[in-house]
Amino acid sequence: MNRNRHQIISDFLEYIKTVRRYSSHTIRSYEHDLDQYYSFCRDFDPTREFKDLDQPAIQCYLQQLSRRGLSARTLARHLASVKSLYKYMLIKNLVKVNITQSVKTPKIEQELPHFLSLKEAKNILRIPVGNDEKALRERLILELFYATGIRISELIAIQLNDIRMEEGIIHIIGKGSKERIVMVGTEAMDTLRNHIEILNENGLAGLDNYLFPALRKGKNGKRSHIAQRTVFNIVKKYLKQVSDDEKLSPHSLRHTFATHMLNNGADLMAIKDLLGHSSLSSTQVYTHLQQEKLKKIYQQAHPHGK
Repeated sequence: MNRNRHQIISDFLEYIKTVRRYSSHTIRSYEHDLDQYYSFCRDFDPTREFKDLDQPAIQCYLQQLSRRGLSARTLARHLASVKSLYKYMLIKNLVKVNITQSVKTPKIEQELPHFLSLKEAKNILRIPVGNDEKALRERLILELFYATGIRISELIAIQLNDIRMEEGIIHIIGKGSKERIVMVGTEAMDTLRNHIEILNENGLAGLDNYLFPALRKGKNGKRSHIAQRTVFNIVKKYLKQVSDDEKLSPHSLRHTFATHMLNNGADLMAIKDLLGHSSLSSTQVYTHLQQEKLKKIYQQAHPHGK
């Protein structure tokens, strides 16, 4: 823990961890952003508590970040962290006014998601061959990402009691502890059964065990789930074998799932629910992908399109 961190910020971080159940990755981002903001506040006006500062302080903070050459996306993330903190302080009656409410978020150029073509998706699922423990685990990770569109934080948190083999579904706990059901296709189910058989042989098939357990037990003698970084490295290794796009990541398989669903006629509201988006606006980015695809087809096919 940062010894210089203000107690209010520590309490807020504990709140988003235990109550809102944010992912460890998101919490680390908040820690970084808010420690930086608090450091700025102490320098900006050492005579006042940071919670007693007014809106010009926020504007000066953003200007300072901007002078460092940070992108609009990064500025927006820093501001979002500070806004969340002030919302929390208002709820807890620590401030009378949320001074961040009228601070405008920097406009972000929306970058379209990177995803695999249908051919690349088929190829990546064929690469991990064999029925040994390592090949099955890595193939299942790839197949679940593509078959369900789940996030990496959701994948590693799956426990065996979340799986309904006879129905072909998995119960997922998403962002903000929101629950949803995802479907698993036939091919992924076959790999899933084989993977669970190996877990059973290794004595790791208890209902409260993780689908992807850590290779070693922790200091407390219990076995947690596989690390996010391990999953990231596994997926990245295979992505490099099917595509030259350096921006592809495990999250790109989530984009691939959504894009291929939409291209094959799935309803946007259904995709929203399967992805666990809280609003349709998050899902609508995939309609932009379709527009870009149509534009390319038009430019290639129409005599006056070029």
